Amino acid sequence: MNHSRYMRLQQLLFVVLCYLASCALAEKVLVTNESPQFCSGMYSKQDWNGDIKPFIDVDLKYFRSEFDFDIKKPSLSVVIYEYSDMDALGVELSDKPMQYICSEELVAAGLCESSELHQFIVNKNVTPEAEILSSVLTSYGNNGLRYKVLKTGYYCVACSSPRNLGDYENMFGVQANFQNSFGNLPAAEIPKLKVHGWLAILYAVGLSVYLFQLSAHKSELLLLQKYIAGIFVLLTVESIFVWSLLAFLNNDRTSTLHPPSENIKLYKLCASLLNALEMTSVPLLLVNIACGVDIVYPVLESEHEWIILVSFLVACFSNIIFGIPFFMISWFNTVSQPLQGPAGDDNNKDTEMPLWVTGIPCVIGFLVCYCLTLSTLQKTKKKLAEGKQSAKFNLYQRLFWLLSLFALLLISAILITIMLKTNNLLTEFRNLGRLFDFWWSYIFFVMFAGVAFLFRPSHKLYLLSGDNEFSEDLNAVPGGNDIEFDDLARLESTRLVGSFSNSFDDLLEFDLTGDAHKNHHAQRLSPPPSYGEHHDDESENWHSSS
Repeated sequence: MNHSRYMRLQQLLFVVLCYLASCALAEKVLVTNESPQFCSGMYSKQDWNGDIKPFIDVDLKYFRSEFDFDIKKPSLSVVIYEYSDMDALGVELSDKPMQYICSEELVAAGLCESSELHQFIVNKNVTPEAEILSSVLTSYGNNGLRYKVLKTGYYCVACSSPRNLGDYENMFGVQANFQNSFGNLPAAEIPKLKVHGWLAILYAVGLSVYLFQLSAHKSELLLLQKYIAGIFVLLTVESIFVWSLLAFLNNDRTSTLHPPSENIKLYKLCASLLNALEMTSVPLLLVNIACGVDIVYPVLESEHEWIILVSFLVACFSNIIFGIPFFMISWFNTVSQPLQGPAGDDNNKDTEMPLWVTGIPCVIGFLVCYCLTLSTLQKTKKKLAEGKQSAKFNLYQRLFWLLSLFALLLISAILITIMLKTNNLLTEFRNLGRLFDFWWSYIFFVMFAGVAFLFRPSHKLYLLSGDNEFSEDLNAVPGGNDIEFDDLARLESTRLVGSFSNSFDDLLEFDLTGDAHKNHHAQRLSPPPSYGEHHDDESENWHSSS
């Protein structure tokens, strides 16, 4: 029971880590005596059309023992099956554990046929969901063994060398080729190609609109808006880069059997750096916005400087020191192996442990920055409410609801994925690929696009940032600012009248006809203290002149 709870906890934490990972796997893998089984998702040609019909074949590369490194006649048992048909493999004896390989003893007991000697046993009393192909490889090369994938599923290749197993262990290496119809990416990764393709288009369109706003209000830009533009560029480059890397890997012949070239290694390293920078820059931006940079406080208080410093250290420590190794492990390694099977137990611990060690600090760092953002945002809203800064309060209230919706949708995606899992979490490769990557990527885009829209370059936001009565001396104004848009109207009228006065001053210099006429213009053009007084002065001057 404790082991079962531990496995469930392990799978749950694996779900949390998966939304950060973007593993790029290859079509060919090496099954060895140390790792005798490999499983991968496969799409049928009807579900995901392509140029060729999907299949699985095996190629025996080497077979030797501790005492004989040149065995002329190898004997290696191989079975190819769909993961849900595992119960159809092997027979159960009363006094022995489950037996998967047909032996002479089992033939004598009538549990398998003599023609099936040294093959994996297929239980004839169980009806499999898909074909189960069991054979013995007796020569090097592909042996003509090919499994046609007619149904979308999670398929496994398992190997075993039963002869002389009691005296010494045979060492073997079998290349398993999981060939999908669409290319070289595994089935769990191919949905990401479309996801990141559309995501790159969305980021490019959003960036174009934001840059247009920047150019339209280039004389009214805030430093915060320049930060948002810079991060927008980073996210756009990252999405295009990841999409192009997935497209390249889908058409490339590189595999885990044949190590990737230096160019692909550099490509994956750059993708890891961009992923880590994305996870670092966005939380820092949210913390700065929550502190009221440029909008509420022209000069930050010491408390806000401390919050920004803490979030910077946490983000850099978690997402740079641990994030870069985490994304590199995700890109360079596979985590799609099943936890157990007929040919072996958990054989991917070497890959899981580094993911856990580097992924958990990333999740913790992101949560710390997110909690700092929400707590600081609540304090900023409280001060704005006390000062009756209604326009600014409404702006930050919308930001609070946006961040809350982001957290709610992300938690919902994780819970839905957990509920959709059936026998094994890893067999749900279609749901995992779509939910983890789709939900995280698009929810993240909507959140960032919403923040960019709220703080987009505009004349209204520029005037809001120029109203510093709250930040300079809030207590000096009894009752605060009752209606903040009155201040906006005053600032707007002062700016407009000031621009008119400059043009009329030029006319006054040109007009030399008389002092009375000049004084009359000078009285009309002196900048009034408010919009209402401007109209009163004009009416008084008009009556006095007439």
